[in-house]
Amino acid sequence: MSEQPDIVLLAMTVNAEGGERLRLDPADSGLLAGPVAIKEGAQYSLGLEFRVNHGDTAGVRYIQVVKRAGVTVDKLEEGLGVYGPSSDGSLYKKELAAEEAPTGLQARSGTYKVRSRIVGDDGTVYADFEWSYKLAKDWQ
Repeated sequence: MSEQPDIVLLAMTVNAEGGERLRLDPADSGLLAGPVAIKEGAQYSLGLEFRVNHGDTAGVRYIQVVKRAGVTVDKLEEGLGVYGPSSDGSLYKKELAAEEAPTGLQARSGTYKVRSRIVGDDGTVYADFEWSYKLAKDWQ
């Protein structure tokens, strides 16, 4: 039996309409310190780049919980689909459903902390990391 996990998350991207594509490294412990700026009211989506070492991704899902001032304000759960291991080690990319960023002064007045996880249907956690974002009037 291999000691490598079935699924390895290599990067998460924030893809926004009218903004640049931001690439986040889940292994970067400083993701909470420097929040990602997202323009208020903009359509954006998250992308996942991962490798499947063995097995397949049936039943694996991405779970995201967004909190502001300690209160949960949003939760997203989406299946990743079915991907098998790649013999040449190539990456898979999954684009999650697009969302619209909130608008208004109150929405811009704080930092949102996000916990992102990739979890198997058997409870195995393949990725678990935190990052943050703030809403701004324009892309910064």
